[in-house]
Amino acid sequence: MKPLSIGTIAPVSEKIAVVDWLRPAQESEWDAFACQHPCGLVYQLSAWKRVLESAFPQIRGRFLVARDGETGQIQAGLPVYTVRSWLLGNRIVSVPFATMCDPLVSSAEEFALFLPELQELQQKTNSRRVEIRARQTANHLLDGGALHGEVGFKHLYLSLKKEQDRDALFHTFSRTCVRKNITKAERAGVVVKQGWDEASMVICYGIMGESRRRLSLPQMPYAFFKAMLEYLSPEHLNIFLAFHKGNAVGCFLLFRMGDFWTAEYAGTSDDAPAGVDQMLYWETIKYAIDHGGKIYSFGRTAVANEGLLTYKRRWAPKEEDLVDFTFDARGNSAEKVEKVHHSDASLAYRAARTVLGRVPRPVYQLIGDFWYHHLG
Repeated sequence: MKPLSIGTIAPVSEKIAVVDWLRPAQESEWDAFACQHPCGLVYQLSAWKRVLESAFPQIRGRFLVARDGETGQIQAGLPVYTVRSWLLGNRIVSVPFATMCDPLVSSAEEFALFLPELQELQQKTNSRRVEIRARQTANHLLDGGALHGEVGFKHLYLSLKKEQDRDALFHTFSRTCVRKNITKAERAGVVVKQGWDEASMVICYGIMGESRRRLSLPQMPYAFFKAMLEYLSPEHLNIFLAFHKGNAVGCFLLFRMGDFWTAEYAGTSDDAPAGVDQMLYWETIKYAIDHGGKIYSFGRTAVANEGLLTYKRRWAPKEEDLVDFTFDARGNSAEKVEKVHHSDASLAYRAARTVLGRVPRPVYQLIGDFWYHHLG
């Protein structure tokens, strides 16, 4: 991981006079602010908060805001979640299970306004650390020297436009690893359809389970996906299913807010023909273009995962660093904060992966349920 160089905090503006925690009744005001903010994504919305809280008993969230001293309007904000775990320790995260989630701030001074509240919350919850996952606001996340930033993930994405020449875009992709596989799937008779109901989500969940088991990854709880369907669909969630000879063989969950679209969860069945994964990507890219998408995100990829990075780079995407900040809001030095904060880098996680692909399916499901009651 690449350490991030950081500077100092600018003086706090006198115009912002009030910093407070929003009440549940004020969440519609927060959503309006998040939707118009240039860094706003699905993960900042109150709908994502409802998804997490209904699926994971260890996660609870609130919204911390700074208001304009004259108008009372929200000028900056930070979604803040407490994740409680006797196994991994309590922590404060912005935002759990999010590919990326910038604080909705426009300067270092705005972010500095939130540090006293984070400090108080960290003490109250006995949390070991604060974690923030940034994409565009890394330079604003300054806290007087206690902050530690690392580039642990890459973000790969395509820039789209409504009048885009699809054939020209298609020919930017790798000929052997992308275009030929899409053609194979088309010739095999694979078709992609959208699903809107829980039956479609159940199919999608089963396919993702097969994929994750092949990769020795723990199965995520169904409650998570059911909550996505309930709180994000249809405005922020699309379900795509690939069929071959009448059987579902692949799936994609596509998140969207405004012109930003993210291929978030995907899978193929054990008997899927060649090219199903690539065909799903291409069909969802075309769908995003048709519906005003300007950014098609391939999600985040760990820097250490060279295989997945190579696969995504075959789509000729743009590439940028995602910075994970881990710090102690109480003011302890960065050296005292546990550096290995990514769940997929922990010893317990790696140990679990060594046995996941070998255990009986009921045991596999139990392991996933147990593990995801501690993650976030």
